[in-house]
Amino acid sequence: MISDMKKRFLNICLFFPILFFTRNKPLLSGVYDWKQHSTTATKNISTAVMFEGSAFEMEWLQMTANITASDKKTTLTIPANEERLYIIKKGTLTVLKGDSSYSLSQGSILVLLPGDILSIQNKQTKACEFFVMKYRSNVSPDSERGKNAGGSIVKNWNAVEFKPHDRGGVRTFFERPTAMLKRLEMHVTTLNAGLKSHAPHTHAAKEIIVMMEGNTEMLVGEKTFKGKEGSVYFLESNILHGITNVGTTPCTYFAIQFE
Repeated sequence: MISDMKKRFLNICLFFPILFFTRNKPLLSGVYDWKQHSTTATKNISTAVMFEGSAFEMEWLQMTANITASDKKTTLTIPANEERLYIIKKGTLTVLKGDSSYSLSQGSILVLLPGDILSIQNKQTKACEFFVMKYRSNVSPDSERGKNAGGSIVKNWNAVEFKPHDRGGVRTFFERPTAMLKRLEMHVTTLNAGLKSHAPHTHAAKEIIVMMEGNTEMLVGEKTFKGKEGSVYFLESNILHGITNVGTTPCTYFAIQFE
């Protein structure tokens, strides 16, 4: 009897690490394309998972492709152990948060901290497409840090200055801590046809590149991946990478670094 109980206990101990690993499989660096929405619509929004897994100090990281054509409000409450980043791909999304209302056009972003409550609505006749990045850290959120840094972030594309340079131009959105991250930085690069953004390089921060328009090629380690509108590159910490505009027109993409 005791022997059988010991065997069952050992089997359980072996099972749970396997289950945990399966549910939090490390993300692979590479490209993930915008997906068709074959999933069931939830709360007026059709969602498809582009990638999901763990990323070093990120216990869980997920990127989804979302479409809403409904004019009904969808109320959201961000879990106490999670943050979210919205990027508007096409159309306009109306966001109501507290006493404030925001009309977020293509290229606008929204960062929501743990516990935030808001509603979103598509008031336009055309569907609105947007990315949502959800993430949880391995450590407990630091709500005071997020609050002291300014709380939630709303940036409308038209309010962010475009600064031209010899390869195209850049829009600097922000760089600051959040409740979940020591540092979150976002900017948008416009890169002229046939040019490299920079020589292949590495850095400690993980990076996500979100393609808004154009055609690119990304060196990731020893492999090369192609990305187009809606594609998302994921780059793990300290991996060699470099992006090139392989199209005939300028390309535009978000660069998001976090650690």
